[in-house]
Amino acid sequence: MRNRALIIQIALLGCFFHSKAFLKAKIAVQLDSTILTLRNIQIVDVNKGVTMSGKEIVIKEGVIFKIRRQRRNLPDGILMDLKGAFIMPGLIDGHVHVTSPINNNIETTYKHLNYLVMHGVTSVRDAGGDGAALKLAKDEIRKGKRVGPDIYFSAFLAGDWYYNRDAGIRKEPYFSWEQRLVPGDNLDEAMLKAKSCGATGVKLYHSFDAPFLKDIVKAAKNHNLMVWGHSMLYPAKPIEVVQSGVQVLSHVSMLEVMRKTDDGTFYKRNRPAGYRDSVMATLNVTNFARVMKANHAILDATICVSVKSDPWVLPLLKRLHQQGVEISAGTDQIVDLMRTYPYLVDELSYFVMDCGFSNAEALRSATIIAAKVVGQQNNIGLIGKGRRADLIMMKENPLKNISALKNLDMVIKSGKILTVK
Repeated sequence: MRNRALIIQIALLGCFFHSKAFLKAKIAVQLDSTILTLRNIQIVDVNKGVTMSGKEIVIKEGVIFKIRRQRRNLPDGILMDLKGAFIMPGLIDGHVHVTSPINNNIETTYKHLNYLVMHGVTSVRDAGGDGAALKLAKDEIRKGKRVGPDIYFSAFLAGDWYYNRDAGIRKEPYFSWEQRLVPGDNLDEAMLKAKSCGATGVKLYHSFDAPFLKDIVKAAKNHNLMVWGHSMLYPAKPIEVVQSGVQVLSHVSMLEVMRKTDDGTFYKRNRPAGYRDSVMATLNVTNFARVMKANHAILDATICVSVKSDPWVLPLLKRLHQQGVEISAGTDQIVDLMRTYPYLVDELSYFVMDCGFSNAEALRSATIIAAKVVGQQNNIGLIGKGRRADLIMMKENPLKNISALKNLDMVIKSGKILTVK
């Protein structure tokens, strides 16, 4: 016998059951709660930068089962009438830190993760933290015991100078998610340790030269780990980092090392007003952009964390964007539970208002491109058949107003409705 749908009318300022349909469904059928149909929606195609109407999304067992022309009849399972609201893929913050490196408070971590997903961030890449806490949180969320975004995290790798300054400073033990690597180490063993703690990538942080860096990158890729790193790895320079095969480079602010001047004034606190801005305005990034594109590398800009101290990052990112470098949205910010919307929205606003991005390009940086950052481009970042049903809904069209992301009316994570206004 064909199940009839429970109709849920979702108004933009509230929700209520359509009483007759509810009673009929309750008496006549047993609802299939694994099937959810979203109707009267405007799908935001972040890839093409357009909206599509007249279609409905059918979600089954957490995955988008069908996107089809809207039908008159009632489908199986639960039907939600969204009254013309805009719906797009869940956001991905490509650079977060939700744990403390040591002595982490796991309940604080859960609060941060819960805040992010309830505000539309359905996946995150943690770029270096307590691996044991991250694995626990990741597993608990996947089991449904906690509510949060999907977590992809790194094993933190650095050379001896970073940890010890060549003086044996560090006394604490190293961990599988926080390793010291020097030439001569067994790199295969290091990567197996990284995978054992649940890491899906490695974060290359500091104290690697170009030849050793290439060996590390090769070993990581041989073990199917994503390779993430700082734009400057001291001594390896940005172009050397790209040429080594690092897939995602973090921090546009680190590109200041490519400047030609050796004037020590650049770093002085009492430097003349606007001096650093004027130096960076003449930075030639053409070759860097060319090498980035040739190697299909992505720049994790993290504008939020550096713009106040280094406003020159805005015009610099604009030039890189104009030259076709792929930019991912990441905040590198500690979650502020008191904010009404996450820092990721600020990051996208900087992209649009100050860096020459169209709204569609900004949205792609936090969906399609960020999905590539975590190696999940076939599963998340787009609304499509067979993809994970991570979706956000809002009144306004984010293709016209990026601030629409500040006021979400619904978050769906893996097919489950988390919030409804």
